[in-house]
Amino acid sequence: MRIAVAGGTGLIGTMVAEIALAAGHQVVVLARGRGVDLVVGDGLTAALHGVDAVIDVTNVTTLSAKRSTTFFAAETANLLAAEKIAGVSHHLVLSIVGVDRAPYGYTPASTRRSGWSRSARCRGRSCAPPSSTRWP
Repeated sequence: MRIAVAGGTGLIGTMVAEIALAAGHQVVVLARGRGVDLVVGDGLTAALHGVDAVIDVTNVTTLSAKRSTTFFAAETANLLAAEKIAGVSHHLVLSIVGVDRAPYGYTPASTRRSGWSRSARCRGRSCAPPSSTRWP
């Protein structure tokens, strides 16, 4: 399977990419350092050519509700739109267990990202927001 990891150069993304490679999958890393800007959308559709699944583990370093909402809204909309054009059939987004019960700062935007990933924009594709407990 050809898997794209959005945020694949970050802490979690690097681990996800390594695990996918070890399992025999082809991995495409979606990150600014690899020529893909998820917030603006530059390079995204081309990078998703031939990709079967996207795992979105992007993050933004802020506690600001406004900044995190702006980031997640843009990257999620761009990612889902490019996936549709490229014919990507699966979309996973990492979420945190209980994030929906912490209504301040960064967390409402993270909660909304999971909702956007389950929205009508995913129709015809498998879209799932698995939740994990906090990591180091």
